[in-house]
Amino acid sequence: MDLKSLVEELKRQKMNSFDIIAEDEHIYAIPDESFGLMLGVYKMGKWPLTEWAHLQLAEKTGIPKKYYDRMREAGEFKLLADNINTWLRGGKRLIRILDGKVRAILSDRYRIIDNYDLVFLALDEFQKKETIEIYRIDLTETMLYIKAIDRTLIDTIKEQDIVYGGLVIRNSEVGASALRIEPFIFRRVCSNGLILPKTLKKIHLGRQITEIEDIDWSDETKELEDKAFWSKVRDVIRATFDKQTFQSWVEKLKESIKIEIKKPTEAVNNIVGHLGLSEEQKQKLLMYFSEPTKYGLINAVTNLASQTKNVDEQIKLEEFAGQILQSPLKDFEQSVLGE
Repeated sequence: MDLKSLVEELKRQKMNSFDIIAEDEHIYAIPDESFGLMLGVYKMGKWPLTEWAHLQLAEKTGIPKKYYDRMREAGEFKLLADNINTWLRGGKRLIRILDGKVRAILSDRYRIIDNYDLVFLALDEFQKKETIEIYRIDLTETMLYIKAIDRTLIDTIKEQDIVYGGLVIRNSEVGASALRIEPFIFRRVCSNGLILPKTLKKIHLGRQITEIEDIDWSDETKELEDKAFWSKVRDVIRATFDKQTFQSWVEKLKESIKIEIKKPTEAVNNIVGHLGLSEEQKQKLLMYFSEPTKYGLINAVTNLASQTKNVDEQIKLEEFAGQILQSPLKDFEQSVLGE
């Protein structure tokens, strides 16, 4: 997705979305001939649900997802509605509606980080440095991903193997993930990338500041809290484009070239088991793993990521490649990576 298309889509979503905060007693599920199941809010309306909202509804009610899906697949929507209406009790919910569908069922205290505001804040920070360019933008049903690189953060791992430093921003308006801003290394020769954990691990900014019960915060307090929050986001973006941090990861990549993996097949089997990859993905990973070193293993995983169409799966693979890089020097053939 290009930047113009992203902005237009986020504007469209703003115009076609709204939120409702309701007591559980006013929320109900009802069978429907067209959609199977709809979620209603007393005196407000009723709407079908996205797959993500179905998952959240199962979690909120404590209904096992396999049983929830089995009722849907069998067309037992009255039974499903009865289960939901029985177990959805005792709290308040934030119901998020987009394009006439329930897209999220969240705690009423969930802090929404708006993708539209986040994109423009990030763009403002990128423009201040002038050497930053957006590499890729993806918007899915549940996630926003922005990858950007800084042309001044550049080095060579080995002959003609040039890498750039940057960051990846990911955010969810529907509770799929907290806001995360992490270092990203882009390998020019094959357009592969890996996501790197910082020293302080992942940066989670997506939860609301703890509230004191029974206090109705003033608009002034809420405005100050919002300013402080977005100021922190700016600081994190600036700190992630850090030359020293980039160089430290480059050194780790250079070191990984010297680490031999004597049992490549076993190492791949460990990755397949840990990530739950398909047989087809396994064969591709083996094919990409042409250099039996830790660096070769990292590049095999990032190569598989670049060939993966599902962006959520792609991000997961790129993140795992970063986990391989930071793993201690050990026998990869004998342990499952990432545990």
